[in-house]
Order: sequence, then structure tokens, then C-alpha cells
Amino acid sequence: MELPDLLPERDNGYPAWKRTALFAAGSACMVLGVIGWLVPVVTGIPFYVAGIVLLGLASVRAARAVNRLERRLPLRARLALRRALPRRDGAQ
Repeated sequence: MELPDLLPERDNGYPAWKRTALFAAGSACMVLGVIGWLVPVVTGIPFYVAGIVLLGLASVRAARAVNRLERRLPLRARLALRRALPRRDGAQ
């Protein structure tokens, strides 16, 4: 069963201001993930996931890396990821 890519690769991309905002938000989530790793009360995993997705939306290279790593997961994990992520327009 061949699944579509988790993050769409946009050749034309977003406008520069939107890419900058996505990059800033993704970087902030990664920093919060590190803080969550250092402070045992707060978990950092959701921040890492959100940061990776936001960085993947901001950069074609990051989206390719996320898709390449996601293809290495077992099918059950890939299906669970798709159920957990919100629906995109055109997603099946």
C-alpha cells in the first residue's frame, strides 16, 4: 500500500513573509521542546512534532527530509500519524 507524502512539497512555496513566520514558529516550538526536555514536568515531544511540521511547511528541503524519514516507519505507524494530523484540503 503506497501512501502519499505526509507533508506536501511546494515547488513555488509560500510568500517570503509566510515562510519566515513558519520558520520562526517552528524554531520557537523546537526551543520549547528542548525546555520541555530539561524540565521534567512538561513533555517536549508535542513541541518537537509541531516544530518539525512547521519547519517542513517553511522549507522544501525540510519537507523532503520529513517525508523520507516517515517512509521508513512501519505501515501501522504511518497510518496512525495520518489519523493524528488534521485533514488538509485535497487529502484522501
